[in-house]
Amino acid sequence: MVYLLLTGVAAGLASALLAAGAAAGSALAVPLFYLSPLPVMIAGLAFSPLSALVAVLVGGAGIGLAFGGSLVLTYAVSIGGPAFALSYAAMLARPDPAGRDGLVWFPVGGLVLLSAAVSTLAVIIALFAVAGDYESYRRTVVAMFVVMYEAFVSGQMLPDKPQADVKVLGAAFAHMLPAMVAVAAMVSQLVCLYLAARAALISGRLRRPWPTLSAFRLPPVTSLVLAVAIALSMAGAMLGLSASAAAATLVCAYALAGFAVVHAVTIGHSARFLILAGLWLTAAALSWPILAMALLGFADAMFDFRSRMGSGQSPPAANDR
Repeated sequence: MVYLLLTGVAAGLASALLAAGAAAGSALAVPLFYLSPLPVMIAGLAFSPLSALVAVLVGGAGIGLAFGGSLVLTYAVSIGGPAFALSYAAMLARPDPAGRDGLVWFPVGGLVLLSAAVSTLAVIIALFAVAGDYESYRRTVVAMFVVMYEAFVSGQMLPDKPQADVKVLGAAFAHMLPAMVAVAAMVSQLVCLYLAARAALISGRLRRPWPTLSAFRLPPVTSLVLAVAIALSMAGAMLGLSASAAAATLVCAYALAGFAVVHAVTIGHSARFLILAGLWLTAAALSWPILAMALLGFADAMFDFRSRMGSGQSPPAANDR
C-alpha cells in the first residue's frame, strides 16, 4: 500500500511539473504540457487505480500551491481527471469465455469514445468559465486574437491589416476554437494512453493483453450521436459551440477508425511501410487526409471493409474491438 501511495505521489509531482511548464512560455513547454497526463496514466496502468487517484490529487495540489486555486479545477477537468478515467477504464474487464484467458477487457473503441467525451466536457466547462454567454465569449476571444495578431505582425515586420478584417478573422477563430481545443485534448490523451500502455507492457506490469489496434471499431450508436452533434452545432450561441466540440471529437474518432482500416487492409502488403508512413506524414502536414480517413472510418462502420478486404487472418478477439 505504501509503495502504491509513493508511486502516486511521484507521478502526481511529475504531472504537475509538466503542466506547470506551460507557464514558462517556451516552445518546448507546449509538448511537455500535452504529456502531463502521462505520469498519471502510467501509475494507473502499471500499478493501480489508487496510485492514479493519488497522482491526480497530488498534481492538483501542486498546481494549486504554485498558481492558486483557480487552476486546480482546470487541472482536474482537463488533465488529471481524464487521465484517471482512461487508465481506469482501460483496466476494466468482465468474465467471458470468448475472451483471452476468459476475460473481455474494455474495448479500444470505447476508450476512444471516452476520450472524446471527457475532452468535450472539459471544453464545455472551460467555455462557461471564460464567459457566461456567447457574446461575452466572442468578445473575449476576438480581443485576444487581435492582440496576438498585432504582436505577430510587429514581430515579423509584416504589413498590417485593417482592424475590422482582423476582427472578422478573430470571430471565425472564436467559432472554431472549441472544436480545435477538444480535438487537441483528445489526441494528446490517446497518445499519452498509448505511451503509458507501452511503458507498462515493456516493464511487464501491464495486466491486460495488448489489443490489435487495427481491429478496433466504434459502436453503431456513434453515427447517431455525431448526427445529433452536427445538427446542434448549427444552433449557434453556447449550445452550438459545445456541440461543435462534440462533433469534432467524434469526427476525430472516425478518422482513427479510418486509419485502423488502412492498417488492417495493408497487412501482408509489400509496400505497407511506405503506404502507412506516407499516409501519416501527409495527415500530419495537411488536413484533408484526416477528413478522408473520417469518411473511410464512417464507411467501414456501414460496409465492413476490413472483413471484405482482409488478408485472410482470423477474426480479432473480443478484446480487440
